[in-house]
Amino acid sequence: MGWELPALGAMLSMLFMLPLAMKWKIVGLPAFAGAAAASVAAALPLSWIYPLCETNIKVAVCVLGQIGLALTLGSAMIMLRFWRDPERVPPAEDGIVISAADGKVVYTRTVDEGSTPLVTKGGKDYLLQELTGTHLLANAAHVIGVEMNLLDVHVTRCPIAGQVKLQKRIKGKFMSLRKDEAPFINERLTTVIDNGALSAAVVQVASRLVRRVESYWSVGETVGAGQRLGMIRFGSLVAVVLPQRGDVRIEVKPGDRVTAGVSVLARYEVSDVRGAR
Repeated sequence: MGWELPALGAMLSMLFMLPLAMKWKIVGLPAFAGAAAASVAAALPLSWIYPLCETNIKVAVCVLGQIGLALTLGSAMIMLRFWRDPERVPPAEDGIVISAADGKVVYTRTVDEGSTPLVTKGGKDYLLQELTGTHLLANAAHVIGVEMNLLDVHVTRCPIAGQVKLQKRIKGKFMSLRKDEAPFINERLTTVIDNGALSAAVVQVASRLVRRVESYWSVGETVGAGQRLGMIRFGSLVAVVLPQRGDVRIEVKPGDRVTAGVSVLARYEVSDVRGAR
């Protein structure tokens, strides 16, 4: 009995982990490399145990143990990445809105005056006010959605400097974000920041895996662009809502990867002090 059983256990471990990674939206090289590393690491100690297995039942138990160990190691690797909180240096530039979250831009939508629905699902219109839970923002707005997976940093950051004007926690469900209506039904936390030239809202949306959304600030406090805003546990969605004005230009498109506190989502004229109401 040589390398055959450890190799079999490693292949079975990969077959278990890769579909799970795809379900959690961990794809490509990171998913394959992580699954392979965990599978090989789990195979090493079992290679010493397999020669001691004298019956088929014991062999089967060892194979299952190897798969379980690989899954445990893979989960530990994910958690190590999930709990990262690296320092970020925001761009030294005025008139920019920086990303509130790490992840992939999944949509950039424009809501016109007259409460144009953001999403229509099952014959029901879901409006901007339902997403944010507030009427502080104008009906005409740009909405940028950034989706995080388990490998992304989950500390959110302030998109602009200014004063926290509102924080509203909206109780809701914990549906899968694969459903278009989920951001309007799931539990979420809205934070509105105003700097006199622009108001920006950050909506942290919970998902099926999320059970806690935290904020580090209170209404009335002053924040800096790129400062830590809060944390949202496990993969979820963060939406940044900006006023639809002639001077506000969106700089990202669906599919772009963005980094919280660093990537520029939009630009606006600093001299424009009309506000964003």
